[in-house]
Amino acid sequence: MNEIELLKSLRDEVPEQPDLRTEEHRLLAVIREGSSASRRRPARPAARLRWGLALGGAGALAAAVVVAVAVAQPAAVPQPGGTAQPGNRQPAVRPPDAVVVLENAALVATRTRTADIRPDQWFYIKESQHMGDDLPTFEHWSRMDGRGSALREEGGELKIGDGEPNARTDPARTQRELESLPTDPDALLEHFRNLKEERTPLSICRPHCPEGTEGDVRAFGAIGWYMKFGPVIPADKTAAMYRALAKIPNVTIEENTADGDGRKGIGVVLTVGESKGYYILDPGDYHYLGMKVVDADGTFAMSVLDSGVVDGPGRTP
Repeated sequence: MNEIELLKSLRDEVPEQPDLRTEEHRLLAVIREGSSASRRRPARPAARLRWGLALGGAGALAAAVVVAVAVAQPAAVPQPGGTAQPGNRQPAVRPPDAVVVLENAALVATRTRTADIRPDQWFYIKESQHMGDDLPTFEHWSRMDGRGSALREEGGELKIGDGEPNARTDPARTQRELESLPTDPDALLEHFRNLKEERTPLSICRPHCPEGTEGDVRAFGAIGWYMKFGPVIPADKTAAMYRALAKIPNVTIEENTADGDGRKGIGVVLTVGESKGYYILDPGDYHYLGMKVVDADGTFAMSVLDSGVVDGPGRTP
């Protein structure tokens, strides 16, 4: 199946989204242009780069992605006398479009079934920290009703204690907040921009953000904070968060971005002055791998190595 047929076959799978349609038409035009060039120059076909997520079977996450197209462009070759003439054609790759990538992430999220969670179950997360110091990897368990907590540092013993109801990391509080969040991306973005309490895995701009960017940074940070709780987030809220991310100015996509542990994924990047905040998403199903911040002081990162809902402290998904 060629690219045009593939895109046509996917239209029934994709809900109507004006921005996504515009990008699809642009991609189709580029593909047609490349195909015509190929027919005219059989010895030098136009290069095309595609990557995506294949449609899965029953019970699997399903979505199709067309992210970037590489189109051969003429390169100027210096000639004697200082003039430049068109020479060998070199592939120029357009960067992935944030709207397209994040819309596909949202589509995958809508096909994900959120598990029923009992109050006596525990939310588990394993994180690594890369802050310029030798910080340990740690595992944390939080009982879903807020009545218990447990911690184990790498190589250490499991320590079980009472929970901290209404603490920022209390999953019961997180669930209540998630239930109250709007599913309309614009309303969700406005809600996050106006949060009174900062929510973010890592601060993007220190000590202060450039004037006029505070709301965008607050929203970007809050989305990452909630994505850490991925297994307990309802599918419609996850989809809304991806779509809200795409509406934040200066959000771009960088492919093959490494998290703090060297895992490669899709980088969702917010550039604020001389700082960059990255969310790294798994290239297969778009789940959250972690965050990193790159600024004048270096690179700082936190990675989610595993997470899920389990039946007791010490257990893992």
